[in-house]
Amino acid sequence: MQLGLVTYRWADDWDLPTIIENCEQTGFAGVELRSTHAHGVEPTLSPAERADVAKRFDDSSVELVGLGSACEYHSPDPAELERNIEETKAFIKLCHDCGGTGVKVRPNGLPQDVPVANTLEQIGRALNDVAAYGADYGGEIRLGGHGR
Repeated sequence: MQLGLVTYRWADDWDLPTIIENCEQTGFAGVELRSTHAHGVEPTLSPAERADVAKRFDDSSVELVGLGSACEYHSPDPAELERNIEETKAFIKLCHDCGGTGVKVRPNGLPQDVPVANTLEQIGRALNDVAAYGADYGGEIRLGGHGR
């Protein structure tokens, strides 16, 4: 068994060199970097910045297991749903460019005014879409989240 770190609650205020250094010192084998945190690994990174992230992990004993996004697919607003799907695709490309193996998404709720079956079907269609896109980059889509 190997330990890994998810930066959602721990390490959310650490920059990338600190995350890698602390994981190496404590024996953590891998890390999932959560979006919007201090390490700054976001889809807005340039190709050179993405290459730098990949090199930092390649030069360390720590594996970039993946990226944790805040993308979710339950919104009844078609524009919001599409924005989340496109954002997931940006995270998939980022993860690939940085050397990670997958992106966590969070189908995170059931709107009260929409039949549950409709929402679940919508989430399933969105997951199929992003998973097909992810397959082109050798990445997995991982589910996380909370909610009703």
